[in-house]
Amino acid sequence: MKQRLENVSTVEEEVGLLNDIAWEYYYQNFDSAMYYTNLALAKSDELEDEYWQSVSLEMKAILMEMSGQYEEAISLYLEVIPLRQKAGGEGLENTYNNMAALFQNQQNYETSLIYFKKSLKIEEERNNQNGIAACLINLGISYKNLGKLDTAGVLFRKANKLSEAIRDSVLIVHSSLSLGDFFYQENKSDSATYFYEVARDKGLIINDLNSVGVALQGLGNLTMKEGKLEQALDYLNQAEVYLNTVKSFLGLSNVYFNKAKLLKASGQYQEASTYYDKYIALNDSLRTMEILRLTADMEQKYESERKERQITELELQAAEQELRDRANRARLSYVVVLALLFLFLGGFYAYRYRTQRKNSLILSQKNKTIEIALKDKEVLLREIHHRVKNNLQVVSSLLSIQGREIEDAKALEAVKESQNRVKSMALIHQYLYGEHDLKSINMQEYVSQLSQNLFDTYRLDRDLVELKLEIETVHLDVDTAVPVGIILNELITNSLKYAFPEGQGGLLEVSLFEKDNCLVLIVKDNGIGQSTGKHSGTNFGMKLIRAFEHKLGAAIEIASENGYQVTCKISKYKRIWLEDIAS
Repeated sequence: MKQRLENVSTVEEEVGLLNDIAWEYYYQNFDSAMYYTNLALAKSDELEDEYWQSVSLEMKAILMEMSGQYEEAISLYLEVIPLRQKAGGEGLENTYNNMAALFQNQQNYETSLIYFKKSLKIEEERNNQNGIAACLINLGISYKNLGKLDTAGVLFRKANKLSEAIRDSVLIVHSSLSLGDFFYQENKSDSATYFYEVARDKGLIINDLNSVGVALQGLGNLTMKEGKLEQALDYLNQAEVYLNTVKSFLGLSNVYFNKAKLLKASGQYQEASTYYDKYIALNDSLRTMEILRLTADMEQKYESERKERQITELELQAAEQELRDRANRARLSYVVVLALLFLFLGGFYAYRYRTQRKNSLILSQKNKTIEIALKDKEVLLREIHHRVKNNLQVVSSLLSIQGREIEDAKALEAVKESQNRVKSMALIHQYLYGEHDLKSINMQEYVSQLSQNLFDTYRLDRDLVELKLEIETVHLDVDTAVPVGIILNELITNSLKYAFPEGQGGLLEVSLFEKDNCLVLIVKDNGIGQSTGKHSGTNFGMKLIRAFEHKLGAAIEIASENGYQVTCKISKYKRIWLEDIAS
């Protein structure tokens, strides 16, 4: 690949080769991998190609994760996601999967589920059966670690069935291992044995020696649990061979511990002691590796405390050397192990405390910024509603001035009605910029105010015409409240104008409530009904009401027995709940 790099003809080819070389160095030489990744990043930026920028950044994120710089890795993955989206989404499912695996390794299973599900969604949209099966296995592992065994079992079964259908041996092995572990935890020996044996046999065919070793270890644990010590020892001996071949130290540690337990139960104390010593030595090595990794991680994150951490690292190295010496001389490593453990826990809690304080400060600053921005937004919204209300009042005043010069009674009445419609809309914006919330209109208050305004406009004797309001405490958004307000204005105006001739009294009822997923509006009077032909629905007001039928998904019913009643059932409306208003 390096030879090909010297003879590339395009920048795209060069970036692709640089990423390939970085990947080849991934397990062998971290510094070389990072060197070629940075070259690829520089070239992809020069090329201004979003796809190659995303590939190079993701390679760097993988390297950061490998070196224990998890926060930096997550930040890089978050940069990769929008780049892949802009480039058409190619490879986005792998990015989500890598992020999920990172969170899973950190034992942050809730967050890992979020990103595994995102990856699964893309795989399903593309009908990639292999990708779907792999995602189902990963999701099952996270659910199992969260203690949700029923959900995990369903996912493992689906993954195994799909893997069998597409004949993918690798996925069959992994899903079978997961089912073996699941049934082992559920104490279903026969099922666990079956799936462990499938994983072992398929793993041997595809030369997946690590999975073979894990499956044999599972069979050994299962038979030991059943009291079949000789058969269990045979399985564990085989597992030891395969896990040692692939240098799976964690797997070997479990095998050594179980063999020591088994040999002790069989009365073979000398051999049991030998394997227990192996377990202790390997466990010490694993702890040492973890301590070194965590130390390196903290060193990169907190350079300002480099000297203090260097001292700690030297102390750890000295303690580790003492542990090895004492283990070789007198097998007294337990004391040092405990000391190291307490030292690590102290460092971990100190780091966690500093991180929490730092995050708390950052969060506090962000909250203040957001609070200021929200207050500015609220002021702007109130100003907008105030100006809209003022503009509507100017229109109303212009109509009033115009009306003074009109002598024709019908024209004057039309201007007066238009003025009332404008006032009904202005009243909504008045509520919005006042001390009420900016999201919704309290219809109980609004209908009451609108009705009083219309009574004042037509100067009806309150002793003759009684107004009865039955309004639920319903908050509506502006897009619903404006047409509902206009409809109310027309219906109340209609009744006030025509239902009660001069000197005649009666009752005007206005109701607003929710029923069967509809907002029901009823305006009813016990006046003269349609006898005069005035309540006909052919006037401009009724036409205006009909115009809002489609927008509100409304069904309008008119009845004229014992007066005049209009019932409007609105299906397209948005109610704002009190908890939403509070937020």
